[in-house]
Amino acid sequence: MERIRTLIVDDELNARKGIRTLLARDPELEVVGECGDGRAAVESIERLAPDLVLLDVQMPHRNGFEVLEALDLERPPILIFITAWDNYALRAFEVSALDYLLKPFSDERFYRALARAKSQHRERRAQEFGGRLLALVEHYRSTGQVTRDADDAPQGVEPLRRFFIKSDGEINFVPAEEVDWLEAVGYYTKIHAGRRSYLLRGNLGSIEARLDPKEFARVHRSTVVNLNHVRRLKDLFHGGCLVVLLDGTELKVSRRYRRRLETLLESLS
Repeated sequence: MERIRTLIVDDELNARKGIRTLLARDPELEVVGECGDGRAAVESIERLAPDLVLLDVQMPHRNGFEVLEALDLERPPILIFITAWDNYALRAFEVSALDYLLKPFSDERFYRALARAKSQHRERRAQEFGGRLLALVEHYRSTGQVTRDADDAPQGVEPLRRFFIKSDGEINFVPAEEVDWLEAVGYYTKIHAGRRSYLLRGNLGSIEARLDPKEFARVHRSTVVNLNHVRRLKDLFHGGCLVVLLDGTELKVSRRYRRRLETLLESLS
């Protein structure tokens, strides 16, 4: 059984010990590390790539939210805040936290949060497997390594051309070409198309795998843009960069994606 790799981040030693004791009772979880401050948390998350992070808010060097801002991961971990401060709950969910545990909490409350994390982990793994499978099929099809034995044999997986979205009792059909950009919102993906936005079940990585790579590109761990809707790139200080869309929307570009983005944009011209 593949265990869920878990990182504990809390500046109180006794709190970390207590959380580790609770985690040890669940055979599906594996503690891969502990951190007592925000700086160590950033380093550990980037180095260990945990599936789940139990994160405190108030810590030395960087608080919990500054830790998240410092990260640039294509696959962010599932996040549960564990803190004695009750005034950060709204902000926690704005950064896609799965849960917010207020100290002191009961064992039952803790294990409910873990149950949700395990469920989300299983769903995420299934989505990632499906995305990799679709990408693999598309790769073999595009390189001519998928052959057809009959006229009615499968033709391979075509890029996603239209989104089918159920919302508020409506069914919306959104052509991919009308989408400006896509945003990761926890396990969901927000699709921005003109003045409207839609929430689609499924993480950004699995949806990106179904898009045409000649028309859509990742620019940040939480952002994919429609290349045909890009107006220009805007340089910032210290090597930073923004992509400016046709409607004026400005989105951060991570250094790791900038060169590839420039190459793709040049190929469109």
